[in-house]
Amino acid sequence: MKKLTLIFCAVLITSGITFAQHKKSGKSSKHTTAKKIEAPAPVKDAFQQNFAGTTDAKWTKTSSGNWLASFLNENVKTIAEYNADGSWIATRSEYTAENIPESVAGTLKTKYPEATIKDGWKIQRADVAAYYKVNIQSNGTDKAVLLNDAGTVTE
Repeated sequence: MKKLTLIFCAVLITSGITFAQHKKSGKSSKHTTAKKIEAPAPVKDAFQQNFAGTTDAKWTKTSSGNWLASFLNENVKTIAEYNADGSWIATRSEYTAENIPESVAGTLKTKYPEATIKDGWKIQRADVAAYYKVNIQSNGTDKAVLLNDAGTVTE
């Protein structure tokens, strides 16, 4: 019986050692740092012409081959889109309820006095006039309202 208990304990200890995981020192192969993406020179040049002095732009490439620059423009989160040859496509600026321009907020308060402004975007494209898309909640219903730069509803 003593031998059986001794063998059982030896097997238990051995199996515990076998299945124990040892922490590796140094960097793990699973953790990699993201490679910084750089836009081509024509795209970066066009961006600097439109947003001179901006140094914090983070670049990404879309599946369609366009380049997106994410940055802060006058404390507003902004994304500018360019094609590969540097032609500007669009700019989208994200606004919170607190920092939507007064002309837009004033129109919304007049037209929808019971509404709550949630958030909005200013969208500028080469093919249409600049406009704001603002999400509001009015009487329990979510609604998107389109306004021009002057604050006039365009829906």
